[in-house]
Amino acid sequence: MLQMIEDVVLHAAGQWWILLAVYLLCTIDGFFPVVPSESVLVALASISGTQDTVSLWWVWLIGALGAITGDQIAYALGRGIGITRFRWMRSRSVVRAVATARTALDGHGALVICTARYIPGGRVAVNYTAGATGYPRLRFTLLDIFAAFLWSAYSIGIARATAGWLDNTLLQIIVALVAAAVVGWVVDLILKRILLRLAERKRAAGGGLRAEAATVDSPRD
Repeated sequence: MLQMIEDVVLHAAGQWWILLAVYLLCTIDGFFPVVPSESVLVALASISGTQDTVSLWWVWLIGALGAITGDQIAYALGRGIGITRFRWMRSRSVVRAVATARTALDGHGALVICTARYIPGGRVAVNYTAGATGYPRLRFTLLDIFAAFLWSAYSIGIARATAGWLDNTLLQIIVALVAAAVVGWVVDLILKRILLRLAERKRAAGGGLRAEAATVDSPRD
C-alpha cells in the first residue's frame, strides 16, 4: 500500500499541472485553510531528485506567489466585510481576539505578519484582521511579500533537511510534515511569550509616565 501511494505521489510530481496546483492550493490556504499549503511544498521538496520532478526553484517561487495572492484576498475580505457585520463577530471572545490582534499589529506588525503564517490558521486570522481594522495596505503587502518568500523557503528547507533518512518517500514526507508542525508550534509559543512581555513592558512604561505626570501636576507646598 505504501509503495502504491508513493508511486502516485511521484507520478503527480512530474506532471505539467503540478505548479498550477501548488499556486491554487497556496492561494486558497491564504483565506480558507482546508489543507495546509506547506504540506504540498514539503511533499514536492521531499521527493525532489528521486525522479523527473519539478525544479525546487519553481516550487519556491510559485508557492510564495500563491501565498501572497491568498493573503491579499484575506486582507480584502477583512476590509470589505469588517468585524461587526455578523452577530458572531460581536461576541465577547471575538471582540477580544480582534482587539488583541489589532494591538499586536499596531505595535509589532512585522513580527506578527512574518511569524503568524507558521501557525495553523494564524495567518488567515492576522491577515483578515489587518484588513478589517485598517492596517496600511502598502505596509502589509511589503511585509507579506517578505514573509511569503521566507515561508516558502522554510517549507522546502524542512523537507530537504529531513530527506534521506528513510528509504520510503512517503515516510520522508511524513517526517518532514511532522517537523514543520513542530516548528510551527514552537513559533506560536515564542510569539505569544514575546507579545506578552512587550505588552507588560508597555503597561509598565505607561504606569511610570502616569506616575510622573501625577507628580508634576500635584500642588507644591
